[in-house]
Amino acid sequence: MDRVSVFVRRRRIKNLEQWTLYAILTEAFFLALSETVAAAAVMIGVITWFLRLQIDSKYKMRSLPFDVPVTIFLLIGAMSVLFSSVRSFNLIYNYCMLVGIYGLTYLIVGQSVRTTAQVKLIAQALSASAILVVLWGFFQFIFGIDVADIKWTDPDAFPELKKRIFSTLENPNVLAGYLDIFICIALGFLAKVERRSQKIVLIAAIILLVACLTMTYSRGAFLTLAAVFVVYALIKDWRILILFALVTGLIACSDSAFVNRILSAFTMSDSSEGVRVGIWVSTSAMIADHPFTGIGWGAYQFVYPQYNYYIADPNIIIYHAHNIYLNVAAEIGIVGALAFFWYFFGTMFISFGVSEHGAQKWFSERLDKISSSNSFMQELATLINETLAEFSNRVVNLFGGKKKPRKLKKPRSSVVHNEELNFSEHTRKKFTKIEKIPVGGEELSIKREQTETTDDKPAKKSSSTLDELTKIDDKIFLDGFRFGIGLAFLSMALNGFTDDLLFNIPSSMLMWLLGALSAAMKSNLELGMRN
Repeated sequence: MDRVSVFVRRRRIKNLEQWTLYAILTEAFFLALSETVAAAAVMIGVITWFLRLQIDSKYKMRSLPFDVPVTIFLLIGAMSVLFSSVRSFNLIYNYCMLVGIYGLTYLIVGQSVRTTAQVKLIAQALSASAILVVLWGFFQFIFGIDVADIKWTDPDAFPELKKRIFSTLENPNVLAGYLDIFICIALGFLAKVERRSQKIVLIAAIILLVACLTMTYSRGAFLTLAAVFVVYALIKDWRILILFALVTGLIACSDSAFVNRILSAFTMSDSSEGVRVGIWVSTSAMIADHPFTGIGWGAYQFVYPQYNYYIADPNIIIYHAHNIYLNVAAEIGIVGALAFFWYFFGTMFISFGVSEHGAQKWFSERLDKISSSNSFMQELATLINETLAEFSNRVVNLFGGKKKPRKLKKPRSSVVHNEELNFSEHTRKKFTKIEKIPVGGEELSIKREQTETTDDKPAKKSSSTLDELTKIDDKIFLDGFRFGIGLAFLSMALNGFTDDLLFNIPSSMLMWLLGALSAAMKSNLELGMRN
């Protein structure tokens, strides 16, 4: 092969690599703005990635931490559609367009992102998109949007609540979950950065995100965020609770509707809470009747009328179970749900710093307990208690705030030169001068240390304010981003008890993108991530 052919081939490989990265950046930016554009970007990225795989002999696929559970989840999801009692093309289309996009996102992000610079670009694209989402949310709140006809609130319980923002995400609860994720990522960076200016910017961003969150009046998301702040305070810095209390207090003083909305979560005064409980009872019956293959991915809205024990109106369509754990188990069965949550919680653990094998061993032990138990519900309750206790211990041990050993200062020399009394370290320059002194008719050479001031020389230019705010060490960036992803998955896990936010396409795409990034950073750090 001549040199021209080699050059052309290398150029094509480089172009395909760049186009794949551009596709990932497009998905990251548009997933909260236009799911159609984001999905199209994924398809283009898969094509360019596959072409590169074919012509680049040096490029090899690599193993990611949770390839096994992801593969099991994809296969069982497909089987649930094939064996579903609902014979509808919608199920096949839904699975291919949704689960297919999730799997392809995991594939191209996990296989293509191999440098710190690429991770930073994706983080910047996500941040730029989040800024637009927040700005549009503030715009909606300032200029007003009437949601009385959309039935997002109970007018009898909250007659004063007329406005709940949703920005670009079509639903206030989905927007709230999205904001929780980015608050967690900001907290992750806040835990790792060292410059005061960067901490101030991150705190300001968190305040704006929390303010936007309160405009959604989402109770579950706000209580989830409070729990995340408590976890952060326990493992990192308790002072964050002061900031959260101050921001919450200011909002509460200025908006009584917000206070009433949050307090209603503990009084069951809202009709939506009663509806959720009824839906959970119906979903539990679905799981009991279809424990292995489930009712079929995306079939919940078609099967729910058969289990409509609470809502008597047949015209009301229930699309999901308002609980991620029940919804996944109902649609793809218990085995498929366990595979999904193996990936989900495994990603959370490795983002917190737990080893891949440790996370898999932990999950396998729990599966063995469930499979060998005669009383499933009793064992499940024990499992939940053990899981919460062990997770708390793991996180506290990992981030228990070990104090760094203090560096001993070098003792200063007891000999003090005259020049040191007159000039500081920054305004003098030491040098050695050889002088000849006549002694007894002979000249002796001696060395004398002298100083000269450097006040007349121009001082080094200090870094600009922009550099101080944006420049961050690669290790600090990666550690902060991974820790933030761990907190984000924790927020999704907590939000999942009262709402299935992953039912929404942008939220699901974001979850799979962050999961693939965490897996890629884990693999790259083990091999030594390149710049």
